[in-house]
Amino acid sequence: MQLLFLHAAAAQDGFWPTVGEAALDGLKDGLWSIPVLFLAYLLMEALERSRRFNEGLLHGFSRKAGPALGGLLGIVPQCGISGAAATLFSTGSITVGTMLAVFFATSDEMLPIMLSSLTGDGGPGVKSILFIVLTKALLGVALGYLADLLLRRFIRTGKDIHSFCEREHCACDEEEGSIFLSALKHTLRIAVMLILVNFALNLLFLFIGVEKLSGTILSRPVIGEALLGLFGLIPNCSVSVVVTESYLSGVLGLGGLFAALLSNAGIGLLVLVRTNKNPKENVAIIVTLYVLSVLAGTAVGLLTGLF
Repeated sequence: MQLLFLHAAAAQDGFWPTVGEAALDGLKDGLWSIPVLFLAYLLMEALERSRRFNEGLLHGFSRKAGPALGGLLGIVPQCGISGAAATLFSTGSITVGTMLAVFFATSDEMLPIMLSSLTGDGGPGVKSILFIVLTKALLGVALGYLADLLLRRFIRTGKDIHSFCEREHCACDEEEGSIFLSALKHTLRIAVMLILVNFALNLLFLFIGVEKLSGTILSRPVIGEALLGLFGLIPNCSVSVVVTESYLSGVLGLGGLFAALLSNAGIGLLVLVRTNKNPKENVAIIVTLYVLSVLAGTAVGLLTGLF
């Protein structure tokens, strides 16, 4: 992912090499998400065969401890985890708070980039990186539980795997069907969409350039967090690269870093819109994701300014 931005300055050397880089990067993002998405769909298919387990144990666990587990899973630097969470929410297997806990906590490329900065001068130390990762995970857990309370009246309670499978025409409830083939069918359908959208967004980032996405206004309290929260809503793993590198270069403060990375769910929002066919729910979820991310980022910025 970082190579895409390192080559942005060389875009004037030729259009087609630039398009090739964007296409390759979009392809890699889509391919990296396939294993996690496949496991999520495989779980979904297995749950369809065991309604009792799905409706009893999993639903009960998701309501009580789902956001806590989601916040911990979000630490893993993998773009596909948020997509898997969106899929499980759309099938009714987990609560909206569990899904959003993953969205809030996931950081995609942030952790690898920060770890790579340890070899240079002026970057954050190990303690600072641990503080950022753990604080983001804890915020993910807390905000996930809060989201369950706030969105309870907006989320339809009739979600279930059977309805999802009927809508997607996967025939996953047929006993003689292969759950592996059905899961693969779902995964490839989503992966193609992710590759195409990532390709378009990568081209946009490549031609605009990282330096045009950052400015002095982004370092201002409240205004900066509000703008960066909007930037984080862009459903692309590249956002975490831009935000993290801007933070490491001193363009963004800690509050701006949190606001952008809390709202950035990677491919999660794309998968949510694709799999959850309820626009009102999706709007309520996205607004909640944005508002809570900006508030949390602003709070982090104000607290760090006091100490």
